[in-house]
Amino acid sequence: MQIQTLALEFGQLVYYRTGPVGAPALLGLSGFGCNHYNYIDLLPELSKSFQIILIDNRGMGKSGKTKAEYSLKDVASDALAVIDDCKIDKFGLMGISMGGFIAQELVALAPQRVSALALMCTLSSGPDFIHPVSITEEGLRQFNTLDVAMRAEFSTMATVHPELKEKFPETYKRIVNLRIDNIPDLEETIRQNTAAVNFINAPFDLSIVTCPTLAMAGAEDRFVNPENIKAFAKNIKKTQTALIPESDHFFFLEKPVEVAENLHRFFKEVL
Repeated sequence: MQIQTLALEFGQLVYYRTGPVGAPALLGLSGFGCNHYNYIDLLPELSKSFQIILIDNRGMGKSGKTKAEYSLKDVASDALAVIDDCKIDKFGLMGISMGGFIAQELVALAPQRVSALALMCTLSSGPDFIHPVSITEEGLRQFNTLDVAMRAEFSTMATVHPELKEKFPETYKRIVNLRIDNIPDLEETIRQNTAAVNFINAPFDLSIVTCPTLAMAGAEDRFVNPENIKAFAKNIKKTQTALIPESDHFFFLEKPVEVAENLHRFFKEVL
């Protein structure tokens, strides 16, 4: 992958490009406390037909640290700046978990530029959605007192299918290692969590999403209820849904081949 940087108001934003130049573009937005590694196992399939652009959200991965609170609309503006930097007009958009919140904000900023949308293991605000228990600053600070390996192990156990470790130990270990290699800064996770909670608690009008949409989730997601894909179908007219069996919140790393095939088929049909 090509690594590029973009100077923005908060600091340096790092983004990554791979896939055939000139092919339809897909922008991938990552989840809470994560960076572009969320998409790493989806690239072999998706990069066959698409130019892929991935971002380390502000404060995460190799991107610059933040110094003040911000909103997810600000993070969406960062992503739109990346698309402009790549000189791309219209694009497909993917959002994983909290990245789905950012994706919704990005559609609100530039509805005519997002040609298709994939929302994965995520939700929106409003009564139609089943909201998870909010993560608190106190909880984040307490969790951070554990050593890195233990944090990675516990985080993985909470976000993958309970049988993954026994049935697919190599996949389980890979996810743990990805987490170890990408442990986020505590203060950055606190600011990011505040932004995510504020998104969920504020009204968001999904009628602005008029492009073809795929809502996908792990069938046994214990963190973001998979029933939320039905809420997206209710609120966004052109929505397809997909459940990936025997997978949890990190279904995109548990079952990357199935997830990538679903994404590839969807975007090939609509872009």
